[in-house]
Amino acid sequence: MFSGSEHRDACAKKQQDRAEKIARLTPKYSAPLTEEDQRILGLSLTQLVGECNDGAINPSSILSAHGKKCLAAQESTNCLTDFMFEEGLSKVTTNRPLSGVPVSIKDCFDVEGHDTTLGFSSKANQPVPSSASIVQLLQDAGALIHVKTAVPTGMFSFETKSDLFGETSNPYNPKFAAGASTGGGAALLAYHGSKIEIASDIGGSVRFPPAYCGVYGMKASWGRFPAHGSHAAPGGMESIQTIPSPMAKTLEDLISFWERVVGMKPWEYDHTCVPIPWRPVDFVLTGKKPKWGVIWDDGIMPATPACERGLKSAVESLRKLGHEVIDFQPPSILEVLKTGFQFLSADGADTIAAPLSPSESLSDPMMEFRRILKMPLFAKRLMASLLRMLSRPAGRNDAFAALSEVLHPMSVAEERALVLKREEQKAAWTKAFKDQGVDFILTIAHPLPPVLRGKSGTATLLSASSAFLFNVLDFTAGVVPVTFVDRWLDALPDNFQETEAYGKLNDAARNMFSCYDAVAMDGLPIAVQVVGRRFEEEKVLEGMKAIETALKETDKAFVQREFY
Repeated sequence: MFSGSEHRDACAKKQQDRAEKIARLTPKYSAPLTEEDQRILGLSLTQLVGECNDGAINPSSILSAHGKKCLAAQESTNCLTDFMFEEGLSKVTTNRPLSGVPVSIKDCFDVEGHDTTLGFSSKANQPVPSSASIVQLLQDAGALIHVKTAVPTGMFSFETKSDLFGETSNPYNPKFAAGASTGGGAALLAYHGSKIEIASDIGGSVRFPPAYCGVYGMKASWGRFPAHGSHAAPGGMESIQTIPSPMAKTLEDLISFWERVVGMKPWEYDHTCVPIPWRPVDFVLTGKKPKWGVIWDDGIMPATPACERGLKSAVESLRKLGHEVIDFQPPSILEVLKTGFQFLSADGADTIAAPLSPSESLSDPMMEFRRILKMPLFAKRLMASLLRMLSRPAGRNDAFAALSEVLHPMSVAEERALVLKREEQKAAWTKAFKDQGVDFILTIAHPLPPVLRGKSGTATLLSASSAFLFNVLDFTAGVVPVTFVDRWLDALPDNFQETEAYGKLNDAARNMFSCYDAVAMDGLPIAVQVVGRRFEEEKVLEGMKAIETALKETDKAFVQREFY
């Protein structure tokens, strides 16, 4: 463990190293975009690879265009931790499936000769000796790996903030967060500094940041995407896996990237990957429209007005195009969340906190989580009982109380029993899919739009429930941006705290709603979440495409903002 002075010195050195790398970049990356730069930036991934392999453009020109956008993104949002421009360029090969494609790497994946910090000062200035499996695969596929992106300390937060690198802001409004532990990558994609971000997700980090920044991401099931050489703050936890998955600026690029990575046979690079080739999707082959089941409210953290409107908009567009959309009747969401939060707290959060230096900052939600964990179990049970007894109307805080009283360290025997319970929950949800005949669950990405910087502690980790649910179940889940917050359409009533709806909110939800301000959030992106069963990556991507198509054909297409 670092001392306070060692922590400060490590942070200062790392920030100085980053500044020196930026200063050493050739002046062309600071020059205005040329017409050719603009043309390159407008190419899809498929077009980019085709022109690179045909010799119509060279990798240096690709890096020139995207490198300029990287510097603009860094200056505006503070989203990058490391620069590898010339090194990445030297390893690009042509006539490969990803030749010249700019790929950014979240700072939890090993890249030989560079730090893998996870936002901890104790892991800074310690270059790793070898690269993660996905990095090796991408280099063999001809990709241009040019930057690493920012993460929060320990990677548990809705805000991308650390003592090591500072805070990443939202491209659409710098007063707001870029979102969770992959906020740096999502901000970079919004600026088009990269075509693909290699990210990871244990509770929404491949979904919240794209939702916050108006881009695309899909969390895979464990075993479909290379994981060896990626790191999680709760290292070694297998009860809920931290799942590497890509994000992209466009859905077309995300689909193309996935297919090309799977075509590289990732199971030959990584022992964690299952040998499943890319497969055609049934409803695409038959031309039959898929059936959707909507979860409007998880019963714990309901959607704020803007997020609810985004979900309604997607449902309306699907129905107009002839899709069958029903209300999904899920097994108990609360029980799955109880299981998930118990797994996260099984070691008392000691693994997450172990790399912390004494004076190092940790996110407010994680600090509150650790505070609750350190309370004696009897005190938590007493608090939960009081919540149930004193809340009015009766039952208002029952779910919140049930979650609060299970947060405590567990024995090995207790954890094994919980694994058996989790498997029964997976079986029940899979059966619900089959019994209700749905291809997809459609729900909110997060109950809030991008959160105001400094407010994630008020929102709490519990507001991740809409995404974390599908980590526990190991279901495939992707996000599609659908609209923007509108100060008029999405405003709460002036007397909201006097309404029946507010009266029914549990205490955690009331705190979360206190973060919501449609006027301040005006113009921020809103996304929906498309969920399929385990190993249905191809199908979920097609489901995301169906949403995007439905929005376009009903004159509600989401139009990304251009950043310079």
